[in-house]
Amino acid sequence: MNKIIILLLIASLALAGCFLKEDKPKKPDSETNSVQQQEIDKLKNEIEALRGNKDSGSNKAPASVKEEVKEEAAPEAPASVKEEVKEEAVLSDLGDFKIIYGETQNPKYAGLNELIKNSSVFENIASFLNLLLKLRQDFPITFKECGFVNAYYTLEGKEIVLCDELLEDFSYNFAYFINTEDELDKAVTDATFFILFHELGHGLIDIYDLTYSGREEDVADQLSTVVLASLGEDGARAAITGANMFYITSSQIDAETYPFWDEHSLNQQRYYNILCWVYGSNPEKYGDFVGVYGLPEERAARCQREYEKMSEFWDVAIYPYLQEEIKKEMNK
Repeated sequence: MNKIIILLLIASLALAGCFLKEDKPKKPDSETNSVQQQEIDKLKNEIEALRGNKDSGSNKAPASVKEEVKEEAAPEAPASVKEEVKEEAVLSDLGDFKIIYGETQNPKYAGLNELIKNSSVFENIASFLNLLLKLRQDFPITFKECGFVNAYYTLEGKEIVLCDELLEDFSYNFAYFINTEDELDKAVTDATFFILFHELGHGLIDIYDLTYSGREEDVADQLSTVVLASLGEDGARAAITGANMFYITSSQIDAETYPFWDEHSLNQQRYYNILCWVYGSNPEKYGDFVGVYGLPEERAARCQREYEKMSEFWDVAIYPYLQEEIKKEMNK
């Protein structure tokens, strides 16, 4: 496991529990060996130190720098200067990931948002992402009542929106297959994590102007799976829950009216892709995916290489936008 993925692991420690109810202490992952645990503990301490620096404002550009960037980006500046200022603005940490709770008309959504807020799960994820990545401007992650079932990233607002209706839809669909309230809460939480990191993939591609090959929707699924699969059993479970969500909802699609021109892969394809990539992250550990979960051997043979290439792409793509202190620690 390379250091960027370990850093993402630490940044996502909030995945340990559910946001729908009070969390219980998490048992350590028995699969984590002592060397990995020492590396994780070391990086935890390093990031805590960086967190203190960031909270004190030492990583923020001084006001004079912000003003200079603003002035150089004025419309009358030549195109070459604009490009230079744009690059400098990206490399200067001028913004933060922020969790926002929008206004709701429906009391049940207000209650749901209050549960999410009180859990601090997503606030923790945002805090650690702020320690890892530089932002040109604030990056809101908003929970709100939308009037429709969806989650999306907006190019105009540079914002992730997670609709309350989507979380309700998760609960409705999983309720047919899950027997206990605890299991249902965990399934909804896990599916939400998968969608959040998927939308984060869209956001990073946009704000960092990342070059990629293939469909952006597939690349976003890949980021979500790479992050979650790096978190051990809890993360792998969240990724597979996201896959199961696509499989369950695939039966609700009418093949005669389905828009095959859509930018998304078919839900069944997304299910098998995620299954393949989680398996590829550790074929020995997840060997029962082949057969038990229906992953064909023909696809399984390629999954480890697929996962390695995906992970390598995101490592290279994100590296220029890591905080300088994180880079220094990685290069030691």
